[in-house]
Amino acid sequence: MKKSILGFLILFSVVLQTQGQSLSINPTKVQRGDLITITYDPSLADGKIAADAPSVTIVFTYSTFYDLPWKMPMIREGNKWKATFVAGRFATFATFYLQNGEEIQKPATDRHYTLPVYDGEKRVKNSLLHESYSLSAQMPKSPNLQANKLVLLNHELINYPDNYEAKVAQLVVKMAMASKPEEKLRFRQEARKIIANKLEENPTLPGNVNLVTMGYLMIGEKTRLDSVRKVIMDRFPDADLSKDLRAGIIAKEKDPKVRVAKLEALLKKSDDLGEEGSEGIHKMLFEYYASVKDAAKALYHASKLYTKANPYTPETFKNISAKLTANEIAPEAAIIYADKSLALADQWPVGIIRYFPEFGHIPSYVADSTRKQAVAEAKSALYSLKALNYIRLQGLDSAKILANKVVKISDGREALINSANVFAGLGENELAFKTLWRLLVKNPTDSVVLKSAKDYFLKYNSSEDAFRTKISELEKLEIAQLQATTKALMMNKPGPELSGLVTLEGKPVTQQMMAGKIVILDFWATWCVPCMQEMPYFHKVYEKYKNNSNVMFMVVNSGSNNTIQDAQKWVKQNPQYKFPVYFNNDKNIGEKLGFTVIPTIAVIDQAGKLQFRTIGFEGEILQKKLDAQISVLLQGKSEGK
Repeated sequence: MKKSILGFLILFSVVLQTQGQSLSINPTKVQRGDLITITYDPSLADGKIAADAPSVTIVFTYSTFYDLPWKMPMIREGNKWKATFVAGRFATFATFYLQNGEEIQKPATDRHYTLPVYDGEKRVKNSLLHESYSLSAQMPKSPNLQANKLVLLNHELINYPDNYEAKVAQLVVKMAMASKPEEKLRFRQEARKIIANKLEENPTLPGNVNLVTMGYLMIGEKTRLDSVRKVIMDRFPDADLSKDLRAGIIAKEKDPKVRVAKLEALLKKSDDLGEEGSEGIHKMLFEYYASVKDAAKALYHASKLYTKANPYTPETFKNISAKLTANEIAPEAAIIYADKSLALADQWPVGIIRYFPEFGHIPSYVADSTRKQAVAEAKSALYSLKALNYIRLQGLDSAKILANKVVKISDGREALINSANVFAGLGENELAFKTLWRLLVKNPTDSVVLKSAKDYFLKYNSSEDAFRTKISELEKLEIAQLQATTKALMMNKPGPELSGLVTLEGKPVTQQMMAGKIVILDFWATWCVPCMQEMPYFHKVYEKYKNNSNVMFMVVNSGSNNTIQDAQKWVKQNPQYKFPVYFNNDKNIGEKLGFTVIPTIAVIDQAGKLQFRTIGFEGEILQKKLDAQISVLLQGKSEGK
């Protein structure tokens, strides 16, 4: 039996790692620190991307190569395409496919290319575990998905018998594969025992407790997290982690005086510099004392917030300066903290920064342009904070110099708002208005900026009519910007086959009913809260176009656990909505239209092409965005496009 399992394991591993003729990875067994070269030759037999393709992109579908982008362009060298990068000290495994527009290159329909990392001849720890996780992206609908995961997890545990996460993941898979309730319960109890033992290894170490809570989340027992925290607080009341947990509970206290009294009492038990629990308490107390303008106590607690240097230290200094500035206290200290942050601004935290005890902090990939912009915006915001505090210290020349510097180098919202306040403080209201106008040109719907801009405008020009005329420019600009953006986002994808849609009377929707029309499909469910929040904005667009015979609205109930009767009941309970409601019987509708969550709005043009797709609720902007999409398509038709 063992030989049979091992044979299947080896066979499965070989099959899964077969990459195909057209793609090669060098070295074949990647070690951490290696320079990796991926080469693609589209002229070989299994090549699916045209030889004259203008570009080829590596699209990672699962990756622990955290310092790489999820989409990496390859470089053409003669008739081949290449990409090179280094395997980081933390890398374990990745999967990817190649893409050029609609052309996709994969080794098989249910497999992606794999990039496992080795230590000598053996896969590094967690490599096979992470490969098992990747299968959900590679073969989501395979009936063998769980069995294939189990093979990889078994192999991981052969290599690393003490791999806690792999043990829990193995039992999760066994629960999914079990056909009898008693089997599922037995595997669940085994998992609980492993997780409980993990807690006992070090019940007050945050990293270990995180592994415990992760284990309960993996087996679907989120409700156990509170009991784990309670056990820690009861058994180890003086531990730093317990203080941190108690501080989190105290933070929910609504009465601020009671909250502060409890936090200070907790702090008196011990206050070891740099401990996480104490730092969390100091942060809450700093914010409270700053809000009540007690400068001495606010500064005391602020001094406890940066005892351990980490990637977020420059942001911590800035937040202290901003909080002091917003509450108009300790301007000298606010300037000092801004300067501390400026000294570290080139190291500004950008993107996701992961932390692993064995590797330390690991920044994720961020494009150079994105990092440069984030650093520039941080610096300009810090200059503007200094300028505001110089105003309060009567250093008017310094304030003006800094504010002028900001408006020359920055388009950041925080920096420009602060600089406008500086100009207003200097009595230069027209300059304050012009500074905010730059923000309104970018985002005409920013109501906070608009209100301040109006105040500044009326201080140097008291005519309300003049202000309304100025704002009308914004409205025209907003429409032009939306339409330009909308045209650039047209997808021009082949239209999906929509045979599974029916009216609430059960009559099928035919292609003939939609032919030659702009079709707006809004997918929703009765239990979906964001869907309900979206409805009023969607309905306003419907009201505008409901009498246009070239536009067809279809509000499609397509949520799991909903029946056509649920949709019928919802319509009766919501008479304020007049749009037509339909029901979806096609289980593959999400795959056809490219969405996995609702609400999703898809817009199909008069030629039957999918042109726009909005996934998730975006707020009030949806109304203008959808209106612009319909307008652009109608305009295109009238122009004969």
